Amino acid sequence: MKTSWRALVAVALLAGFPVLVFLVVGGLAAAEYYFFQHSGFLAIKLGFVAVPVSYALLKALFAIERTRGTTTPGVPVARADQPALWALVEELAAAVGTRPPDTITLVSEVNAGVRERTGWLGLRVRRREMFIGAQLLAGLRHDQLCALLGHELGHYSNRDTRLAGLTYRGRRSIERALTGLGGDGWFEGLVRKLFVLYAKLYFAVSAAVCRRQELAADAAAARVAGTAAMIGSLREIAALDVAWDFYLDHYVAIGWEAGYLPDRLAGGFQALLADETRAAEFDRVRHDPPSGEGSRYDTHPPTPDRIAALEALPAFPGRLGGGRPASEVLRDAATTLEAALACGFSDKAKAKRRTDWDQLVDLGVRHSVTLKAARILGAGKTLAQALDLIDAGRAAELADPKSRPPASAGPRARREFAAASVRIRLSTVVKAYLAEAEVAHWKLSWSGPPAFVVDEPHGSELTAALDAAAAADPDTAPLRRLLASAGALPVRS
Repeated sequence: MKTSWRALVAVALLAGFPVLVFLVVGGLAAAEYYFFQHSGFLAIKLGFVAVPVSYALLKALFAIERTRGTTTPGVPVARADQPALWALVEELAAAVGTRPPDTITLVSEVNAGVRERTGWLGLRVRRREMFIGAQLLAGLRHDQLCALLGHELGHYSNRDTRLAGLTYRGRRSIERALTGLGGDGWFEGLVRKLFVLYAKLYFAVSAAVCRRQELAADAAAARVAGTAAMIGSLREIAALDVAWDFYLDHYVAIGWEAGYLPDRLAGGFQALLADETRAAEFDRVRHDPPSGEGSRYDTHPPTPDRIAALEALPAFPGRLGGGRPASEVLRDAATTLEAALACGFSDKAKAKRRTDWDQLVDLGVRHSVTLKAARILGAGKTLAQALDLIDAGRAAELADPKSRPPASAGPRARREFAAASVRIRLSTVVKAYLAEAEVAHWKLSWSGPPAFVVDEPHGSELTAALDAAAAADPDTAPLRRLLASAGALPVRS
């Protein structure tokens, strides 16, 4: 079946959705009328089911009409504020053969899209809205951004598949309509299953249309921005998605428990992307983008398949000046991107204090290490008491309780087994004490974990002192002297 015929079937099913709703509601109304003629009790009993079910169905049907007031968190950009961005979007819309959006909003997502405010299950379009992820503007090249925006606008051009744009909208409309159906009764459940089956049929039929439309939108983007740019955008978005998750988990969240967030989200993300060590890691994702799990309802072909389809087409040349950063299309890019990324914060995140990256890393790691040190020592215990345990031959009490030697091990074997764990845990406690004494701090590194930096002469002596204190035959004297001279431990009398 050709795409056009699949699209026709999908549109017919889309139009049939309200028909099905009215058939069910009309059937319930007819049954209610019949029972009123013969048995008032049965009519009242049926009404307890028919009224809420009919209400839910009609509410679901007209749910799309009420989406006019919904908003997406982001930073709306007016034409007067960002004239270059608007000019680019309008140019690309004309190039792919569709009308430009009515609004543009920058959002905190590694994604871009065009949403249409529609009525009657997508059959009537009220307004078109474009959303552009700030992460994309921070990480893409200009030609890759053009390709991405050309792709999103290409969904609605209908140049390659005349009814595909309507089919594309219909999936979202039916998804929203189904959210209005619910209820715990058996009849309500039966009605919901009926409409879910109908939706699955529509999704199965329309999925092929949407997948072909993705490929058609890719081809349209390649025509207006260049084949290499479109392929590059697919690879780069996969890398940016991984990079952003890594950035949130390992950098942005580093001061969360201490009550802090970075004051330069966009700048930090760009610094991470520019780091040579991290770039090599992200390159692996670029060269081998994930293909996803795959499902018959997927609207997007796997990224490797999309790249292969583009490579099979005649190559289109790129745009002049496409190698510059995409962020250059923005006026006051740093401030604009910062506002867009921050708009995705939860209420808890908004309540955090903001600080620069160097202080954030030090405060965040210090807080975490201090808590770990307290757990290692135990309630009310001090580092001096821990060193006393080591001197008393009871170093194993500081070892990780989850790490146990074989039952047959002798005393010395047990000490040697515990030595590695004692070394790690003692190091954690010592770091907390040195940081508290203001002779050590944690330093930001985009290439790896934060580095622990100790003022001299303590820094050059620390490793050997820790090794001696945690050895199978321990000697805590060097570590005690270091800590005392750093002001992290009282001098023994």
